[in-house]
Amino acid sequence: MTTARFEAVLARLYVDDAFRRSFLADPAGEAARAGLDPDEARALAEVDAVDLEMAARSFAHKRAGAPRRRGWLERLLGR
Repeated sequence: MTTARFEAVLARLYVDDAFRRSFLADPAGEAARAGLDPDEARALAEVDAVDLEMAARSFAHKRAGAPRRRGWLERLLGR
């Protein structure tokens, strides 16, 4: 089971280019500095760098291309 901290660090790896570069250069060090316990740090350090970069690019592409969703009030009022 993962902790909220682990999930937050993983999410940051997907969206923060500078953090991802630092992590890939020193996975154990960045995981420890992020406050992960040794087991979480070890699990995160085993993430495949190519897969991590591919996922980050995919998420960035989705964020850039996704149209803004109208809020419930805008939909209700037909705007």
